[in-house]
Amino acid sequence: MARTVIVTGGCGYIGSHVARAFKQNGDRVFIIDEVLREHTIKDIDGHWIGDFAQPASLALLHSLAPDVIVHCAGTSLVGPSMVNPAEYYDNNISKTITLLNFVKDLDKLPLIMFSSSASVYGEATDAPIRENARISPISPYGNTKAMTETILDDYWQAYTLQYVCFRYFNAAGAEPFNFDLGQAPNATHLVARACDASINNRAITINGDDFNTVDGTCVRDYIHVWDIAMAHVLAANKCLAGVNHQGPRWSDSSYTFNLGTNTGISNKEIVDYVANKYGVPFVNYSIRRDGDPAILIADASHARQILGWSPVYSNINTIIDSAYKWYTNK
Repeated sequence: MARTVIVTGGCGYIGSHVARAFKQNGDRVFIIDEVLREHTIKDIDGHWIGDFAQPASLALLHSLAPDVIVHCAGTSLVGPSMVNPAEYYDNNISKTITLLNFVKDLDKLPLIMFSSSASVYGEATDAPIRENARISPISPYGNTKAMTETILDDYWQAYTLQYVCFRYFNAAGAEPFNFDLGQAPNATHLVARACDASINNRAITINGDDFNTVDGTCVRDYIHVWDIAMAHVLAANKCLAGVNHQGPRWSDSSYTFNLGTNTGISNKEIVDYVANKYGVPFVNYSIRRDGDPAILIADASHARQILGWSPVYSNINTIIDSAYKWYTNK
């Protein structure tokens, strides 16, 4: 039987791919987002344009009685959060509490799937990082992700509101099948900026060349957005298989998952790939961004063991080539 899935932020980058993956899985999918992008709602069952915490959006939740709410909406950049933390605490914390306070009183409690982030680890000393590593964010953005995870666990303990948190590492790439679907890779992230620089014959800037890494640039674990989307479908299948929504969650120790590849790619390696394959006129180096750790690499064995998830598209070639095709197709 088809499940009803609501994706907040479903016209955004990750949300649009998650919505598409659930739709391809045979589920009924509805999107709530403040913006409308026509190509992201193709074949989706319905959409509502508005803030996810406003009364009309909450009324839609009540009427649809969803089995799953994928909460992707929120403000999501490290740098701006250092300058304007108020926006992040309002969008990511206050409004999420409004959402959860409404959902906890529904007759049928949905599974909440939350888009968390590797930013919760801050300047991690371990590489790769396991889910039980110390939580110590170094930006307001990271703080809001860590706080929401704590809030979700408190709501589980008090109201049996089942949840799954996915700590994404560096989401990148674009849907590898139909390049007219989904939303663009985040334009502030390096893969997208490098593709843009190549397509528009502009210089690309790398932030920081003095990190304690092999080539002096940040090292990140890049995970293809379609692999992220499929992890949501697998987790929903696992959580909801034969489970009464009022009953216990399927595992008391398996509600938070890193999503990554267990390997790192440096900023310089990303830019070199684009430059060598597609061409980049010039590479600049600037100072580090506030809140950027040197290395973030996931230990994603937990998702592999519990969900049977394994990244398929998360190699540098597929990530960059799919993003490049998305941009040139547009």
